[in-house]
Amino acid sequence: MPLLSDQIQSLTQLEQLESESSCLPQKHDSLYLFDGNIVLMAPTKSGGTTIFRVHQSMLFNHSPIFANMLKAPVSDEVQMYDGIRLVRLTDDAEEIESVFKLMYIHSLVLFQRMGRHVPPIVRHVLKLSNKYEMSGLRQAVVQLLETQWPTSLAQWDRLESEIAVMAWDQDCDPIPLNLDDILPEPALAIKLGREFHIPSIMPAAFYHLSRLSIGGPLNVARDALQRTADWNLLTAADLICLIMGKEGLSIFVGSMLIPDCCDDETLKTCWMEEDCRECRRSEVVEQIRWECMRTSDVLSTLRQYLTKESLLSPMCKTCSRIIKTQLRKVRQTLWATLPLLFQLEFDTFQVCDTT
Repeated sequence: MPLLSDQIQSLTQLEQLESESSCLPQKHDSLYLFDGNIVLMAPTKSGGTTIFRVHQSMLFNHSPIFANMLKAPVSDEVQMYDGIRLVRLTDDAEEIESVFKLMYIHSLVLFQRMGRHVPPIVRHVLKLSNKYEMSGLRQAVVQLLETQWPTSLAQWDRLESEIAVMAWDQDCDPIPLNLDDILPEPALAIKLGREFHIPSIMPAAFYHLSRLSIGGPLNVARDALQRTADWNLLTAADLICLIMGKEGLSIFVGSMLIPDCCDDETLKTCWMEEDCRECRRSEVVEQIRWECMRTSDVLSTLRQYLTKESLLSPMCKTCSRIIKTQLRKVRQTLWATLPLLFQLEFDTFQVCDTT
């Protein structure tokens, strides 16, 4: 029977061999292409190395940084692997893998448009696309994020309608899912926008945050349809922007919704008609203004008056049309002004306000 000391020595040698084996370069399972003409080597978090064999043309077409590097003549000092040029990278192998997957198999389509958590591939591609100037890959990820945080009022309304249907379905389900588990998280979107300079998603994310309540302990059971945010992800500067935006929304609505401020000639003519004298248009506009200044969701409140005919049914058609025209203008102007209201970098935004 082997001595205990011999057993311990054998185990130590086995562990050493396993450790050395894990540190050896490992070819990537699916991204070591037999017809590739360049090899890239990247470190892993575990201390090992992953080897990718890809095509120079893919790197050349997606990145001017790699293109300039590949244009340089191959010298005698260039390292080779499997008979082709080897390039050592300092970027994490998992991040490199994400970039190549997007290049070769368009892996973003594998992820749902909705979801509370951002897939790692999104962060990886944003990081390396900035470093290596891969504008096409970056744009693909940004467009994915913009489906979650729209850049136009029309897109925002469509998304809100879609979420409303989801909420209705969950309300009818005997075992409903929590909406927070299936919808994007706004504070994470803001953090992502700040870190990788994606200003287009910031206004919608901040506006959504302004609709939520920050109160209530996390361990208390709540309605499955109630939306929340991971407030701890916000910086002090983000919180200041949020407070300024919430105050700005109230002031904005108060200044835009002014009764009897319309110079429409049709309205002046209509006002002389018998049917119009009892419309009390000024009172209706004042009521809408009062509601908007007290709601946490101005866009939704204004949209209800535009879509529910019963809310303006006591009025004549002309007065109703004039009020709706005014409300559409207020919504469009409000959407376009969100970057300014939330103290964001206004000159970096191109926010579409068309409906």
